[in-house]
Amino acid sequence: MNLSATNRNPDPSCGQRLLLAIGLLLCGLQVCTPTAAQSQSLADLSAQGRAALRDQQFDHAEKIYEQVIKLDPRSAEAHSNLGLALYMLGTYPRAITELHKALELNPHLDRTQVLLALSYFNTGDFDRALPLLEKAYQNMKDDPVVAAHLGLAYLRQEKDDKALVVLSHWVDLEPNSADALYFKGKAAMYVASNSFAELTKAAPDSYRMLQLRAEMLRQQNLMPAAITEYKKAIAQKPDAAGLHYALGTLYREGGRLDEALAEFQEELKISPNDAMTDYLIGDIHLQRNELDDAEKYLAEALSAQPGLVEAKLDLAKTYRAQGKPDEAVKMLQAVVAAEPDDPDAHYLLFGLYKERGQTAEARKELEIFQELKRKANEREQKRMRLDSID
Repeated sequence: MNLSATNRNPDPSCGQRLLLAIGLLLCGLQVCTPTAAQSQSLADLSAQGRAALRDQQFDHAEKIYEQVIKLDPRSAEAHSNLGLALYMLGTYPRAITELHKALELNPHLDRTQVLLALSYFNTGDFDRALPLLEKAYQNMKDDPVVAAHLGLAYLRQEKDDKALVVLSHWVDLEPNSADALYFKGKAAMYVASNSFAELTKAAPDSYRMLQLRAEMLRQQNLMPAAITEYKKAIAQKPDAAGLHYALGTLYREGGRLDEALAEFQEELKISPNDAMTDYLIGDIHLQRNELDDAEKYLAEALSAQPGLVEAKLDLAKTYRAQGKPDEAVKMLQAVVAAEPDDPDAHYLLFGLYKERGQTAEARKELEIFQELKRKANEREQKRMRLDSID
């Protein structure tokens, strides 16, 4: 279904413009200057209308502003506020008419232009909503309402790349919004799907296509098939960054440490400063109790990425195995200072303090570890309960 063609609302017709022009002309002929009594009445009604809008009594506000407009048909504010009341009541076609009148009287009402865009959006007239939202976004980029509606309008018109950019900004503005996160994910999914479809057409036999198939097989937990596809991709493009690393992680997960180590070493030739590759090589050496090599690669990983917690934990284990408890404790203290909720760091500190006879410190670290594990178990049980709900 062509969403942009549904519930289309045109601009005010020529007939409507003519009636408006005739009304203004008659007003001028009749010298529509409010009397003192009318001015007081207008002021009172306007105050009542603003109060009704503030109190979200939109049906009452509608009636009040209709009275205001009868007394002062050239009040852009009155037409705009009537449009707002109608918008909040869901009477979008009438809201559009009033908002247009307001903008004809005063084209500089930015918020009225936004409200007009939202009215078109809610009628499904994205062709008219989109240019208004784009204009509003230029001046009100950090307004989450504008960002959300522009991103969604792009999404509805299948302009997925543009949608992803704007919806990502919406997430920046409202990082805890479930709607923002959902629609950003949806746009990203569409962009990825479109890109992969284009890849399939443009280069069906390329190493990138083989890599994509390997990643999809890995997601399905079909590890032998994924390994085969990664090997085919490497055979076609042996110097492509990331392929040896991905294959190495599959081997490592399967306990095939020799093959994993060989792939990680190949990856380092292509990406010599990759912290994760250095860390994984160091981790394999640690598992094999090859402590000097473990220390070397873990230190290189931290040189490239000083905040890599996994490498810090492994290096602390290495120091402990090398008989360097002071270095291990110092490393772990730095970890818990930066990541106080890391249970592994507290447990390792518990063991080191216990070995050194620091009973009070050991007890404290064990209590923290047990509390963190308890909270983690509670979260997991809650997640499992939620997953079991139909």
